[in-house]
Amino acid sequence: MSIGKRKYQQFCGVARALDVLGERWTLLIVRNLLLGPRRYGTLLDELPGLTTNLLAKRLHALLGHQLVEKVDTRDASLWGLTDAGRALEPVIMELGRFGGRYLDNPKRGDRFDLGWALLSLKRRYRPSSLEGRLIAIEAGARHFELQGQGTYLSVQERPCPTAEIRVRGEPGAIVAWLFADSEVGVEVEGAAKAMVRNAFG
Repeated sequence: MSIGKRKYQQFCGVARALDVLGERWTLLIVRNLLLGPRRYGTLLDELPGLTTNLLAKRLHALLGHQLVEKVDTRDASLWGLTDAGRALEPVIMELGRFGGRYLDNPKRGDRFDLGWALLSLKRRYRPSSLEGRLIAIEAGARHFELQGQGTYLSVQERPCPTAEIRVRGEPGAIVAWLFADSEVGVEVEGAAKAMVRNAFG
């Protein structure tokens, strides 16, 4: 299905992919939806600078390409990725790996989000003694569920009441613990800190 005005008109898979995904904000919307279905308002909050009209336009385009779908629950109407949308995960991960070489220190006005940091663990994950165990990351009102599945790490934003390992702290403290070996402000239940952190080394 052809949606949007700007097309490359090239018979090439890269060009076709950019026809679908190359507009500003599109891949960042997909990145956020990798954490699980989200309310429209949550997407707006997570992506400062994205207007409500533009978000609606981008979601409509992704819906037309069958990359997202509406997920109705008892409490809300959510936006989630389809199987085709989830197939974009390796693309997002490789873009993150490439972009990592340009990350030094946050610039003024840069937004930080714990969910984005946890998604980046997918690139660092190595199978370990944590294989198959449910890990809960809890930072205030935000709850994430991580689970190693072979060489793949599942990261979803949702409560995990049955977690065997629970990590609590402020977002910055959790990131410093995972990425910089800091022990300050992080509480781990159910496993040695080194065991969890080593899975993402």
